[in-house]
Amino acid sequence: MGLVDRVILTIYTFALAFISLLSVLLSLGWEEPERALRLAMTTQSGRVAVGLAGLVFFAVSVRLLYFAFHRPNRARAVVHQAELGEVRVSLEAVESLISRVARGVKGVREARPHVRPAEGGLDVRLVAAVSPDVNIPELSRHLQEEIARYVRNVVGVAVTNVDTFVENITSESRRARVE
Repeated sequence: MGLVDRVILTIYTFALAFISLLSVLLSLGWEEPERALRLAMTTQSGRVAVGLAGLVFFAVSVRLLYFAFHRPNRARAVVHQAELGEVRVSLEAVESLISRVARGVKGVREARPHVRPAEGGLDVRLVAAVSPDVNIPELSRHLQEEIARYVRNVVGVAVTNVDTFVENITSESRRARVE
């Protein structure tokens, strides 16, 4: 859900809260909103305004229902043509592979890759947290080379671009693994 949809959802929620409050107040005997609505419905422009408001609420409701039940297609895959046929590797699997490779590089504390298909291969955006004692440009270059080499060797698809975004510099050590 994008920023515009979140703003629409926020406005929609406040409007529904307001309408709910009015409903409660009407049920308790407050008659002014009811009179105002009846007056609005007696004129052509009032009926149009109420109808447009209802139409907007209906359209927003349908859009929100779509987002509630729509599942993004995470089954996208990288296709590699081998001698005996086609090999499909999900982008989620490639992201998992890249995450493992990146965390294996000294100085990387956390790595969250985002992979998307591009012409001639894959584009990778790596969001990372690193140690304070590393040279970030060197670490980024090393990460880019390792990711490109490893994905090429394991998946068989070229990595056309690796953008590294250092989100945090942290001195927290990684949790030790129990094996």
